[in-house]
Amino acid sequence: MSVIALSSRAQSDPTGESAVTRTYALTNATVITKPGTELKETTVVIKDGLIVRVGKNVPIPAEAQVIDASKLYVYAAFIDGMSNTGAKRPENPERPQNLFTPDPPNEYAGITPENSVIAQLDVTNSSIGSLREAGFAISHAVPYGRMLPGSTALILLNDAEHPDEIILKKDVALFAQWIGAPGAYPGNILGMMAKWRNLYRNAEQDKKHFELYAENPAGLPRPENDRVSQAFFPVIAKQKPVMFNVDGVLDARRAMRLQKDLGFPLMVAGVEQAWELTNEIKSSNTPLFLSLDVPDEPKDAKEDDKSAEMKALEARRMEFYKIHVSQAAKLSEAGIPFGFSVGNVRANAVLKNVRTYIENGLSEDAALAALTTNPASIFGISNIAGTVEQGKLANLLVSTAPIFSKDAQVKLMFVDGDKFEYETKESKGNGRNTNNNAATSNDPLAGSWSYTLETPQGDQGGKMVISRENGAYSGYLTSDDGSPDNTMNNISYRNNELAFDFTIDAGGQSVEIVVVGTINGKTYDATATVSFGGQDFSMNLTATKDEQ
Repeated sequence: MSVIALSSRAQSDPTGESAVTRTYALTNATVITKPGTELKETTVVIKDGLIVRVGKNVPIPAEAQVIDASKLYVYAAFIDGMSNTGAKRPENPERPQNLFTPDPPNEYAGITPENSVIAQLDVTNSSIGSLREAGFAISHAVPYGRMLPGSTALILLNDAEHPDEIILKKDVALFAQWIGAPGAYPGNILGMMAKWRNLYRNAEQDKKHFELYAENPAGLPRPENDRVSQAFFPVIAKQKPVMFNVDGVLDARRAMRLQKDLGFPLMVAGVEQAWELTNEIKSSNTPLFLSLDVPDEPKDAKEDDKSAEMKALEARRMEFYKIHVSQAAKLSEAGIPFGFSVGNVRANAVLKNVRTYIENGLSEDAALAALTTNPASIFGISNIAGTVEQGKLANLLVSTAPIFSKDAQVKLMFVDGDKFEYETKESKGNGRNTNNNAATSNDPLAGSWSYTLETPQGDQGGKMVISRENGAYSGYLTSDDGSPDNTMNNISYRNNELAFDFTIDAGGQSVEIVVVGTINGKTYDATATVSFGGQDFSMNLTATKDEQ
């Protein structure tokens, strides 16, 4: 789909900045006010960014633009539980010369809880419009970074000239993830767990010192202004949760173990393997956002090519796939009110992936709740968002058919009362989706990559081969000069940042090379750092994904 008009503009205004009207009436629509509640032949009136009327035979303001919605379906616009929507990725921090790896600078270690996603917001970022076109009006935007990137914010997905105009709610959560410092402490899970406890305990002591000093400073040393420590204060006071970006079962359990030990309020998001966590999530009442990154269904090999081993492998892959795509239904059956997080999933694959969960047992009402009422409740904005009701923000999705049907297309979006209109195509009635939302989303990392490493002795090339099974990545590097393959260790891929390390033999000495860089489509730009002879050396590594 392509945007016809981002909003209605006054023809008399040569700048195109003044809206003709911000009052609209959607008449004779089928309105799904909330999951399980549908009203026929209903009018929805929008004025000054709010829903002011919902019902039959309601008065329509004279200045309203009347839209015949007799063949359309109106929903509360979706709410994304976690993504980098609107955020511009900052440059990766450079590895300091002569880095003291047991105690690197906080910025290099990715420990910047005092930062906020607001500083990274770019209103021209294309992800805002793309996610809006997929039916979303609100996104829980999280900052780019490593272990503790900073605070999150709820943003409105409308057009604006300044980030302040799209911020709905600041300091929603402290964002955390299991991404360590490349080649330094805390670089692995054990180190990050220990560092977390150390930071939190120190912050508890600092908070007590601040409170005592504020009550009576006489005889007490002045507290230090440690911004990292102070960023934990609202978390310690249980005024602000920690949102952990986790995918596998172990990562989620580690976050939950920290929460149990330290006592902070917790959310988990980006969860890809929730089927083993159902009882733990339910007993702890941990808010959960399930990832919309759904694997493609495994394809059968030709019968003539099937050995007994191949048949067994295909059976395992299909078993894992079925477990994965039925996990949303399992969460719903357990009574867990989860939401969805878009993460790195392409916007035009979102509805397709939700339909996959529905085809594997999730009810349409539960799917709609995961996109509307559940995230609104988790984020504490149920009084202004999540349902189509009088007095709430005019965040509406208008579709050509029931939104989870295969031929449904988004025709209109209202975000904070601003109207966005999209071209739609006539359904051919063949059960296929007629818009681009049916496009599949291949794994951006798995596959073969041709790389070049710029070394002092000249460029070296080869293949970087990466595979993914059961949610985990593995890989190896080949070399054009015939050297033995090198295993890629500690592969970490989050928010388009790929980091790994590998070991080479240098004159009988084992040398570790740490690689950190960014995936942009089918290209990878990275820095490879090696410590040798007491010094650090950096080299450029670039790679291009081979055609599959």
